[in-house]
Amino acid sequence: MRCAIDAQVDSTDTPETRRNRLRKAARKIVYWQKKRKRSAKSHRKRRLRELHRHGIRLSELRKCS
Repeated sequence: MRCAIDAQVDSTDTPETRRNRLRKAARKIVYWQKKRKRSAKSHRKRRLRELHRHGIRLSELRKCS
């Protein structure tokens, strides 16, 4: 979030410079979101594999609620 705010803060910049900074910030944010999504998927798969290896099946566990 700070990346997007920093791109808009300087009021002395020309509109073109602001647009370029915002485009760059948007590209960074999209990259970080994709990377975070891939990491979460990998982490989930690895954790499920480890649980399965220990004989724990999530589908067989009782619900808490």
